[in-house]
Amino acid sequence: SHGYTLGDFINVTGEAAKHKITADSFTYSGILSNYTAATGLFTGLIVAIVGMEIYNMFRKNDSLKIKMPEQVPPGVARAFEVLIPTCLTCIVIGAVGLVCQLATGSELNAFIFNMVQKPLQSLIGNNIFAVAILYVIISLFWCVGIHGNNMVAAVKEPIFRPLLYANTAAYTAGATQKDIPYVMNLTMLQMFGEFGGSGVTIGLVIAILIFSKREDNRTIAGISIVPGLFNINETMTFGIPLVLNPILDIPFILAPVATIVIGYILVSSGFCPKIVLEVPWTMPPVILGFLATGGKPMGAVAQLIVLAASTLIYIPFLIAYEKYQAKQSEAE
Repeated sequence: SHGYTLGDFINVTGEAAKHKITADSFTYSGILSNYTAATGLFTGLIVAIVGMEIYNMFRKNDSLKIKMPEQVPPGVARAFEVLIPTCLTCIVIGAVGLVCQLATGSELNAFIFNMVQKPLQSLIGNNIFAVAILYVIISLFWCVGIHGNNMVAAVKEPIFRPLLYANTAAYTAGATQKDIPYVMNLTMLQMFGEFGGSGVTIGLVIAILIFSKREDNRTIAGISIVPGLFNINETMTFGIPLVLNPILDIPFILAPVATIVIGYILVSSGFCPKIVLEVPWTMPPVILGFLATGGKPMGAVAQLIVLAASTLIYIPFLIAYEKYQAKQSEAE
């Protein structure tokens, strides 16, 4: 690789050259790329949330509204009503950034990254135990009928998406597997903890199709095959149901934790290449593993291993659940 500076492409001639003016006589500035990259994500979220709260506080204050005559169209009148709150919000947010820079010597983006985002990434982003707890929480939400992934997405994505982008940058720069920085990232969690839907319920679908003796369960599993291949599992979650089902809720919580841990071991050991590319969440398992690792066959093999593991986890609980169903049928 070769490094260049802007001065290498500037040739100062004429009167400027006589006065010894060169490219070094000028300064150049711009916006750092990390403001619009992964490290700016946390700052963007925080500024957006705080900014909107401040704006709403100003907007509710009637004394800050510009009142227009009744003859003015409503759309124009509303625009003038929020003019002062909007300007004040910009001033406050700008002042916060300026005070931060004067007080700490770091711009707001760098300050938030160093004080908030980086510690969280170190604490959670590369900590398999913290990730396992995160997936227990996701599953517990689902067990009471609340979309667990949506509930924790605001916490999960700002931490793990920058790790994915760091891996992608290293991969596109030609780094070796050893030099790609992170084992865990957003796509890695999808690949090993969310394939087939939350609770990796595609393992339950396979278990039912192989071992179930009940026609109603097999019918629901049959309906769930195609959605499950695209990581959509509401037909299983509310069809079996898994919600408020104490027998099947146990493997629903255990399975994603087990597959995440297995996936972490496979990637850490080098058996599976590190995940370096963002793949749509609806990508079918196995294909997802192949694409996310940059077209590596062992990525697909790793997903086959965790798919088999999830099926094995669900089998004994499925058998116990069908025995319970049989007793309920006899009692009726």
